[in-house]
Amino acid sequence: MWCTKLRDFLYHTCMEKRAQEPTDEQLVRLALTDRDAFGMLVERYERPLTSYAARLAGRQEAEDVVQQAFLQAYRNLAGFDPHLTFSAWMYRIVHNTAVNLSRKRHGTVPTELELDGETVELLTGDTDVPAEVVQQELEGAVGRALNQLDQRSRDVLLLSVVEGKSYSEIADILMVAVNSVGPTVSRAKSKLRKQLESSSREASPAEPRAL
Repeated sequence: MWCTKLRDFLYHTCMEKRAQEPTDEQLVRLALTDRDAFGMLVERYERPLTSYAARLAGRQEAEDVVQQAFLQAYRNLAGFDPHLTFSAWMYRIVHNTAVNLSRKRHGTVPTELELDGETVELLTGDTDVPAEVVQQELEGAVGRALNQLDQRSRDVLLLSVVEGKSYSEIADILMVAVNSVGPTVSRAKSKLRKQLESSSREASPAEPRAL
């Protein structure tokens, strides 16, 4: 009984606290004249954006990418498009910054995603991967499959499957038609699944031939 009351109290307290927190849009308006408001936006998005940047450009570049992206966002707050969410706007800036930074430092756009255990798990979640396939082999198979996709397909797949963005958000981030996102995700998933299944068959030991 006491535990139930305590749980209900904590739940309502948490909900009240969330209700009191300013929205992104409110913080954007405040940040035009109050730098602390922009600091709250940085605290809110720094971690997910750093993870996204690391997958795009690698862990070593991620911090620079995100710092430059926030600086660019702050300088352009007055021109923020109210039809966009702040989240989509920041993901767009991070994506473009990662591409531009890679061109500047390496002479090319990033062509391979930085794969970690979480990313591989999300990308292979609906694929029948044999239990005997070790993590290193799986990461290699995912990497090869992703390399067969064009850049836009990889971007869409990453935002949809790994970052959990809606089709509408992806369209805003990549500046593409929203009705093109779904088919692109489906094609990319299909290609990835076929490549993984092919790699699994190649990795499986051949059955002994009957005498």
